[in-house]
Amino acid sequence: MDVRQLRYFSEIVAAKSFTRAADRVRVAQPALGLQIRKLEDELGVSLLHRHSRGVEPTEAGVVLLGHANAILKQIEQAQREVTDLSGPPRGDIVLGITPTASALLATRLVRTCRDLYPGISLNIFEGLSEEIMHRLDDNSLDMGFTYNPGAATAIVTEPLLSEDLYLVGAAGADDPGEKVSFSNVCKRTLILPSRGFGLRDWVEDTARDRELTLNVEFEIDSVATQRELVEGGLGFTVLPFAVVRQSVDSGRLFAAQIVRPRISRTLNFAYAAAHNENKASRAVREVIDRVIEESIAESGGRLSKP
Repeated sequence: MDVRQLRYFSEIVAAKSFTRAADRVRVAQPALGLQIRKLEDELGVSLLHRHSRGVEPTEAGVVLLGHANAILKQIEQAQREVTDLSGPPRGDIVLGITPTASALLATRLVRTCRDLYPGISLNIFEGLSEEIMHRLDDNSLDMGFTYNPGAATAIVTEPLLSEDLYLVGAAGADDPGEKVSFSNVCKRTLILPSRGFGLRDWVEDTARDRELTLNVEFEIDSVATQRELVEGGLGFTVLPFAVVRQSVDSGRLFAAQIVRPRISRTLNFAYAAAHNENKASRAVREVIDRVIEESIAESGGRLSKP
């Protein structure tokens, strides 16, 4: 039994076809079949069922497949780690990020990563905290940002920054000044994301705790669309200041810190405990730490370390 035979066997099961597997591994189909027969002869068992719908593993084949995939994965990991020892970081990293965190960090993360590590392709997946945690758990994400880490023991989370929430409205539209009470926020026509979004849940939980009712006129999940509607005078929204800073500085929007109570939340960095760290993932983590430090420094005290 050798690695080549295990790879061929794994590809045949995945493709459910000798023909498709032969195309994938770029080997003539007769040669592929010969290697599988040699493997079966060596083990003394039949590994594959052939039928009209294609090819499926036998009971023995299922057992071998689990070991084969684990061995092939270890070999790939060894190759990556050895390659990492020389040359700049390279590879694909998939990063999960929530909508409000994306508005704050995504552009700067992608630009900084491109400038510092051109060999790394940083792919962004935008989703809710719960979905990001789920995708980290099934290894479809390498790392992510989440406001609500939950209790998943297989996921490691590290706090990155704390941010307050602000009432945001069109400039001149009943601007309350630098601060506004939460009870005042509840009286306004609000544009908020739908239920299930962490920010909406935060605001609703605060209202429920104080026996107040929110006046939600529009449910808009896109942060950019929320800003456009607010700038158009259709209502007010609740967002971290950093997300609307440019619009406030340009005079299009106002942002008043919500107090009594102050609503603060923490953005966490998350990754699977079993995640295999490599040179590329370490480089992206360095980029994240750099961007977080810069964002805090430029926030005028509105972002802070937890």
